[in-house]
Amino acid sequence: MRIFSLGIDQLTINEIKLAGFTVIAQSVLPEPEHAGGHLLMVTSEQVPAVELRELRGRYPDSSILYIYLQKGVRGYQAIHMQCESLGISFMPPRSTSAAIIDKLRYMLEDEHKESGNVVGFFGSGPGIGCTSVAKLFARRTAASGLRVIMLGLDLYDPGYDRKTAVSLDKLRPRITGKMLHDEDFSALVKQEGYAYLPGNFDYLSAQDYQEEEIEYLLARASESADVVIADFGSIPESAAWYVGMQKSVLHMIVTHPRHEHRLQPLLELAGHMDLHPQDFQWIINRSNVEELTSPKNLALRFGSELLLELPYYPSFPESLPLGKKELQQVDDKVHALLVSLGLAQETRKKGIFQ
Repeated sequence: MRIFSLGIDQLTINEIKLAGFTVIAQSVLPEPEHAGGHLLMVTSEQVPAVELRELRGRYPDSSILYIYLQKGVRGYQAIHMQCESLGISFMPPRSTSAAIIDKLRYMLEDEHKESGNVVGFFGSGPGIGCTSVAKLFARRTAASGLRVIMLGLDLYDPGYDRKTAVSLDKLRPRITGKMLHDEDFSALVKQEGYAYLPGNFDYLSAQDYQEEEIEYLLARASESADVVIADFGSIPESAAWYVGMQKSVLHMIVTHPRHEHRLQPLLELAGHMDLHPQDFQWIINRSNVEELTSPKNLALRFGSELLLELPYYPSFPESLPLGKKELQQVDDKVHALLVSLGLAQETRKKGIFQ
């Protein structure tokens, strides 16, 4: 099947071709008889949303992928809904070339799916403890003997109290120039068995980061570690947050029952990236603080998996002071995580595999 492309930049077209697809770049829409039985890929800059119904009517025998380019976390939900009603596949703003390729594979029923080792942590709100929980998992994963890199990719909070010789913003010129080397990862902060890249201390640059920069950093880190734990923070209006949703093979949401009103729009936004509630593992932080809704009922209501409940510590230090029982629960979840990534063997316990 051929892909007729209108409005897609040449770099993205080259990436799609390298992935094994046949792409025909167009300066105008192709004739319907030429595109019949093939895939038409267009952007919102070339075909405004008001013309979608006309586009579907003109190409009844073609699969259509509509790439919406206007940035922002609001305003495109109605466009996505319109696409769904017309049988048009939709790509949200800030979709990377890799995300577009994954979408094309899905549309063309290509069973090939790239594996990965990026575990993404997302908070339901600032201060929920996303960074602390990500560090907990990085520490316990490293304790299993694997090479672990943790990336601070909350562009609005470095996740570290002290200035360091290496951080996301200090490494950014090398990221932008695509000049990261193994020694750059060897120079990361050493913390309890894993290598840690503190996040962005330059708050004024938070909106300047590009999706391609984050994607490149994740790819290079993945080559240098067995597991990459990435803290993507709690603010969707972030290039890193978007890329994290697209590139993570496991999605962990750190939340609390009092954040019920925040979870609904967050999951709706993820839905526009073809992620569903069952694609998320929930970690309830400060679970022993009394709330009207229990963590289990909250997860059940949204249809997500409740992975872990962590108690509240008044001082809330950087390294959570877990007891022996809690630590065993974390280690069990870490082992299950590693099994899913193909980095550990299933263990038999009491006659069943775990």
